[in-house]
Amino acid sequence: MHQFVYFIFSLLSLAFFILLICYCFKPLPFKKGLPPSPGEMKKISANTPILKKLGMNTEDYYYDSDFLYQQREGETLCKVPLENIIRIKVTGTEVSSRRVWLVRYVTGAYKTEREFRVLNNYTLFNRDFAGFLAAVKEANPAAEVQEMTLGRL
Repeated sequence: MHQFVYFIFSLLSLAFFILLICYCFKPLPFKKGLPPSPGEMKKISANTPILKKLGMNTEDYYYDSDFLYQQREGETLCKVPLENIIRIKVTGTEVSSRRVWLVRYVTGAYKTEREFRVLNNYTLFNRDFAGFLAAVKEANPAAEVQEMTLGRL
């Protein structure tokens, strides 16, 4: 009888562990909110004061309904149309418990590929990064956009 109870307990523990793993890697139910209007920029990168003091993370990233902007101290360094973005995926790098995302895009007549590395700012109250992923999917349906999950935040 005790062996049967231990067996049932082991099965329930295994089932709970599998459900927990599945929950962590399923896509999050995002509330994207209203898409930005033309000219209204929403920030998608997190501030990292320590890295800024070291001169490593000095750019901020914004998007609106048409473009992704790379800015440093209020000056726009690069402006990329959302339809030129071909891939957004999470990297293995983690800073301040946030994952760095790789944004790859094509530019110019020769379709040269370039990339940004963005430290996402997704929180319970700021879901602009999820809106950015949805805007890229809408602007370029052929783009490879990795879904956000709890394991990829």
